[in-house]
Amino acid sequence: MKVAIIGGTGKMGIALGVELSTINDVIIGSRDAARGRAAAARIKGAEGMDYHGASNAADIVIFAIPYRAIGSVAELADDVSGKLLISLINPMEAEGGLLRYSAQGTSAAEELAGTLRGGRVATAFNNVPAGFFGKDATPQVDVLVAADTKETYEEAAALVRQVRGMRPLYAGPLFQARIVESITPLVLNLAKLNGTGSLTTRFVTKRG
Repeated sequence: MKVAIIGGTGKMGIALGVELSTINDVIIGSRDAARGRAAAARIKGAEGMDYHGASNAADIVIFAIPYRAIGSVAELADDVSGKLLISLINPMEAEGGLLRYSAQGTSAAEELAGTLRGGRVATAFNNVPAGFFGKDATPQVDVLVAADTKETYEEAAALVRQVRGMRPLYAGPLFQARIVESITPLVLNLAKLNGTGSLTTRFVTKRG
């Protein structure tokens, strides 16, 4: 399977790419193809391309771009038609020394789905900081996956299960991405306010 990470030149994109490259052919997509190649050089066997090249070549396309750049993905509509699209975009902005969720009345994932109507959009990895990837002793992390059909969820969940220590949980239809995305500023603020180090999501079960 070929997996492209669009906007994957940062810490999160590299960390996720390293994990996924153990099973998949990873492509790092950047506006600047040379920058994509430089980032890909940090991942064994990965390639670096521009956005169009990466989106066109991949079977699954992961969007790790800043929320402010979401309008620019419309040009990739033909490249991603018929493919699984995973959004880990989190709309956030700073306010009073903390972060707040900044999308208005919708979510980044829903906006992505509205722009790239030919693809199947799901959320995944939104609430997982880069530091939770690539650790042999990583505690179980629950990855919230929102998607409009259970079939799309299962596709995204299969990718999540490829990452060590990660368990996918179905969060419901894509409108639930508003909640999934808003958890990210919450956990970042909790870590800052309580001095805990990086936090992420884990849900516990009590039977009976």
